[in-house]
Amino acid sequence: MSRPHEGRRTRPHALRDQLTAALAEIARIDRPLARSTAQIRDTLWAPPRVVVAGRVKAGKSTLVNALIGDLVADTAATECTKVVAVYQDGAPARAEAVKVGGARHTVRLVDGRPTELGCPTDEVAYLDRFLPSRLLRNMVLIDTPGLATITTGNEHATRRALIDGFGQTRDASVNADAAIFLFDATPRADEVQFLRELGFSAVNTIGALAKADTLGEGAFGDVDPIDAARAQSAVIAESMSASLLTVQPVAGLLAQTAQTGQFTEADADALAALAGLSDTALELWLEAETPSIGTDTERDRLLDLLGEYGLRHARKLAPRGAHAVNSWLQQRSGVDELRANIELDLTRSVLITRAVRACTEIEHLALTHPAGGQIRSYLRQVRQTPQAHTMAEFKAMHALTRSDPESPWVGELRQILIGSGIAGRIGLPPTADRNTVAGELDRRLRKVHEAGLMGGSAAEEQAVAVLLRTYSMMRRAI
Repeated sequence: MSRPHEGRRTRPHALRDQLTAALAEIARIDRPLARSTAQIRDTLWAPPRVVVAGRVKAGKSTLVNALIGDLVADTAATECTKVVAVYQDGAPARAEAVKVGGARHTVRLVDGRPTELGCPTDEVAYLDRFLPSRLLRNMVLIDTPGLATITTGNEHATRRALIDGFGQTRDASVNADAAIFLFDATPRADEVQFLRELGFSAVNTIGALAKADTLGEGAFGDVDPIDAARAQSAVIAESMSASLLTVQPVAGLLAQTAQTGQFTEADADALAALAGLSDTALELWLEAETPSIGTDTERDRLLDLLGEYGLRHARKLAPRGAHAVNSWLQQRSGVDELRANIELDLTRSVLITRAVRACTEIEHLALTHPAGGQIRSYLRQVRQTPQAHTMAEFKAMHALTRSDPESPWVGELRQILIGSGIAGRIGLPPTADRNTVAGELDRRLRKVHEAGLMGGSAAEEQAVAVLLRTYSMMRRAI
């Protein structure tokens, strides 16, 4: 089994190792426990399952293609885009429709994509897509039809797979661990509500402005739309810090073109022919009934690959060839930053949630097995480690974001969970000296002590108790 990101060791990684060791000891007790613990262990080590959600036409499938590096998700309106699709590593390449009741049947592929489902869309819970893909070894991507569409079946399919289905039957659920939620600008009320219903926390949900190259005044405006998207992302991240880990601007079309190898030397030649045009002349070329340079077909293809933003800016690089253009598309698209956040930050939070689930399942084994005392002793050893306290921090933050998302403790718990090292976990730069770190910890300890005396809601009291232990452990460690 692939074990991703072993080089990036974090507290959740250490916790997973400890739980894996405990499961190995429990498995030695007898054969039925060996089978049960194998299932728990496999879930602990499986790639994170990341759902891409948002409104219809928000750019979800384009972003999925960019992250996978292949044109596997159809961006046109077809029968298969009306159902949830789960993309995972597997050979040979194939597609299987999973019905609401759990039955499966093979779906025919044409040019690597499914064409017809073979049954009504409302009978399909989701489409399983298996692709031999290096990128999918480290994460499973889940594409959704979209929210708030005039076709209510699309939103119903999304909700059934992500929310309703999980509460009713796992046959109808894709069992997602984390989410990338796409916005087009300012989040709407129904999008914020959907995020709450999705049930994820602020450390396993990333927001994205996936059409960053079209924001504001567009490609020919005075302000670069990607720069405008970066500023807007910061505003959204600040206002929705209780729901989102971060918000990133991503030019999905540029990312898809750069990652899938569609832009060729012939395209570079066609684009290079426009390098000498002024911006005004380029706008006229785009609007002309018949282009003065090149053909209609070439113009349409360049627009499909680059959009107006890519045409305006990448044409200066085109004389240097397709590689130079693709490198610029990659850099400007923001896809590398998004992938890094998925692979490090979302993976880390998924490890925590799976560790919590694994502990619950081990407790159940202890309740139902004659060797319950022995099983509990192995679990107790894990829970007594400093790394296991991460689960308490996560549960405290999750409970608080559900009951009181405006609480100041949400931000502190969030930083503790996503920060690296003691300094990073309390919001200090990694270069902070020992005295500075100690002083900040002492200040925080006084604050949580005072808050504990004042009382509050059950979730707040839990958060204060968890923070008191967290800061005390950190203070002893420096």
